[in-house]
Amino acid sequence: MTDKSVLARDWQDLIESLPGVVYRLEANSANHFKFTYVSPIIKDWFGFDPADLAVDAQPLLACIHPEDIEGVLGSSEHAASNGSYWHQEFRMLKSNQQEVWLEAYDRGHKDAYGNRVWTGYLNDTSERKELEKRVQASEALFRGIVENANDIIFTLTANGQFQYLSPNWHEQMGYQVHESASQTFDKFVHPDDIEICRTYLQHVLGNPDEKIPAIEYRVLAADGSIQWHTSNGTAVTDPNGHVLYFLGIARDITEAKLARDKLAHMARYDLLTGLPNRAHFQELLELQLKHAHNHGKALAVLFIDLDKFKPVNDCHGHAVGDSLLKIVAQRIQRALRDHDVAGRIGGDEFTALLNGFERDPNLIEAEAKQVAERIRHALEQPIHIDELHLEVSASIGVALYPYHAEQLGDLMRQADQAMYNAKAAGRNCVHVCPLP
Repeated sequence: MTDKSVLARDWQDLIESLPGVVYRLEANSANHFKFTYVSPIIKDWFGFDPADLAVDAQPLLACIHPEDIEGVLGSSEHAASNGSYWHQEFRMLKSNQQEVWLEAYDRGHKDAYGNRVWTGYLNDTSERKELEKRVQASEALFRGIVENANDIIFTLTANGQFQYLSPNWHEQMGYQVHESASQTFDKFVHPDDIEICRTYLQHVLGNPDEKIPAIEYRVLAADGSIQWHTSNGTAVTDPNGHVLYFLGIARDITEAKLARDKLAHMARYDLLTGLPNRAHFQELLELQLKHAHNHGKALAVLFIDLDKFKPVNDCHGHAVGDSLLKIVAQRIQRALRDHDVAGRIGGDEFTALLNGFERDPNLIEAEAKQVAERIRHALEQPIHIDELHLEVSASIGVALYPYHAEQLGDLMRQADQAMYNAKAAGRNCVHVCPLP
């Protein structure tokens, strides 16, 4: 088998291990659409064979939700005409009319024959959309509580002393109203958030005609628990415009806050391993590149691809494969230095960011290779899952900033290519891009 065929097979394995659909869609001047490539998983999603879609893509395109199809086709045509990137969220209907949410990222362009071409990735975001609905429903619930005066209504003097507290202060916070009414608000606010609340109070009282956005802060309930509250308020004035007191409404948003935080975490971290996902890893890398540029430092990026992982999935199932990936993630993290960052960018491919190096190319190359070898050695050790004795290894590519590339995309491509060079060299080895 030639290196090219091995590489092609590896790419195919990688694509087929992704949870979403990789595709290349083409349309000629007669508006005949066909997929010159689409991941086999499309058959599991919608029941269409990739071979049939290679002839005519219309049956799949017809599954786009009637309310979304105009926007999808219009924006994608614009991307193809302008050679621009395209990102869209839309709904599609399965054969049983089940509605699913999809998120597409692709690049549109026209080929030499004038055909419109889109190459990209399609991901099922139905679970995330459902979670968003739940968060929105939770927020709607809290709005309903406020409208029915079930939130805490209170007044404060200019020095922050309560003058009035509504009865549900006791229900929500556990304190007696008559005992709290003579206290200042800082007795009940988390120490780290007192200054936020004090600044907000003074801002509102000092600008009685200005509508000031609400703040979020933590409060300490009588039972010792911490709640998240949001408050907005206004300055109540006399006929001459003199401020009398602060009138505020406090709402318990603990549940919604936790749900939002969970949603934000899901968007940035891999659900299986807990490592930063591709998007978040790139954010972290971008920050470190700026820091390295501003302070004259160097860093290294590692691409880590497992060898022999597919047979584990094929022989023992995805549950065992998932357990193995979790163990791999843990071993990678343990092999890194304290300030390094690991990530999972999909399937059985991981990344690592090694930062804080001085700009000595020979030194950083040696240290980065030492860390990479530590990872490689950790991953080649046997893995025990239940009664199974499993063995995998890793091919690791290393690229150095600023010696191999200075831009994020170029640096990741260099590390990725180095990883493929490691595979071509026999797998279970480390390949560092040659220094210029």
